[in-house]
Amino acid sequence: MWMKSEDSRKIAWALTLEILLAGAYVSLTRGLFIIYLTSIGYSVDSISFVTLSSALSSIIFGILIYKRPNFIIRRIKAKLITFHALERLTWMIIPLTQNLFTILSLYSIQLVSSFLINTFISYIIYGSLTEDLIRDVTAKRSAANGVSSIMGFLAGTALLAFLPPESKFKYIFIMGSLIGLVSTLIVATLNVSHLEGKMFPEAVEEPERIFSSSIFSIVFFSSGNILGIVWAPYVIRYLGGADYIASLMSLAGTMSNSVASLFWRRRSFKSLHFGLIANALGPILILVTPWPVAHVGINIYTSFTYTGASFITAFLFARYNRWFGAIKSGILLVLFNSCAQLVASITGLLIKENFIILFLAALSAKLAASLLASLTIPETALIPENLARTYSQILYNSSLMGYQMGVELSKETIMMALRFLALLLTVIILYMIYYILWILINLG
Repeated sequence: MWMKSEDSRKIAWALTLEILLAGAYVSLTRGLFIIYLTSIGYSVDSISFVTLSSALSSIIFGILIYKRPNFIIRRIKAKLITFHALERLTWMIIPLTQNLFTILSLYSIQLVSSFLINTFISYIIYGSLTEDLIRDVTAKRSAANGVSSIMGFLAGTALLAFLPPESKFKYIFIMGSLIGLVSTLIVATLNVSHLEGKMFPEAVEEPERIFSSSIFSIVFFSSGNILGIVWAPYVIRYLGGADYIASLMSLAGTMSNSVASLFWRRRSFKSLHFGLIANALGPILILVTPWPVAHVGINIYTSFTYTGASFITAFLFARYNRWFGAIKSGILLVLFNSCAQLVASITGLLIKENFIILFLAALSAKLAASLLASLTIPETALIPENLARTYSQILYNSSLMGYQMGVELSKETIMMALRFLALLLTVIILYMIYYILWILINLG
């Protein structure tokens, strides 16, 4: 049962206004975080370690909530406001230290808080609006986020260029946090009483569709996260660009994202799939372009196509929402990004600063996502829908069988290990008994 149209519009506008301020906050904090770590001497593997550990904590938290979603449907407003404010306050502390484990701990708190904020907001959207309104508010929030982020990145670029190197990130992060706290006041005006204790489906009607969409989303978002980790260090260190050029890249990409959100919002799934295919050219363009300034233009292209491709996930779950449920849709949408960040962090940690391999990894992920969308998701498939459903079922069954075999193999391995330990313990005890008897006999 959806809300009245007037109440739905109020929620849609409140959430759009919230992101209008939050976008600038994110641009001035998380948007400059990789640049900050690079500026204080962190290598790609150190940056990957920070993002890996932090992403892992949010994933574990997300899985626990997915298994026990009652946490999300009780006292929604109070929890949302608490974590909304906590995330912003954390950014005030991060620039006060350069210690790896302190930054890691603070960034983990920030990511877990961000995970919960996005889960609550996704739950509010998917639990209150129809499919068409979900499409509309997703695009409007993305566009508003872009406009706000542009202002944030303009301010960030100017401040990076003109503030003293030793204190610029401190001032930028504090300013961003204060802007973010204003958006917390907007969240406090939301009326979400209709979602308190809302029931959710226990069983999943079409698990193979959820599985295919989930695999696609994680693979595609991983490609974007790999680029997010490696692109700024590549431009600054390998190509010799200034740090404000990396910020300018983010600014240009955000401007492109705002226009793209309005362009893609009413497009068909087939059109969104075209954006996905076009986005795969991004890593190739990056590798063949040696001029740092030219990467600003490349970011405009990749951001425009990436936005269209990313809408596939949001719009698919808007369609699945009726039988999958708002709470699980909301949690999964946020969990996809955390999983993608984990995959990207592991990739960066293992490959380190071998930029060519990292960009090829991003390209491979984009091509794999395009293949999954072409063959296993009926809405985006380039083959007949019934054949795509069949491939989706095969993928799901194969993965399920592999998981079951893995569980059985793990059980057998554990049992063999326990038997071996028991045998070893028995031998040790017998040896001790015989040794004690030998001593007693000799004493006698």
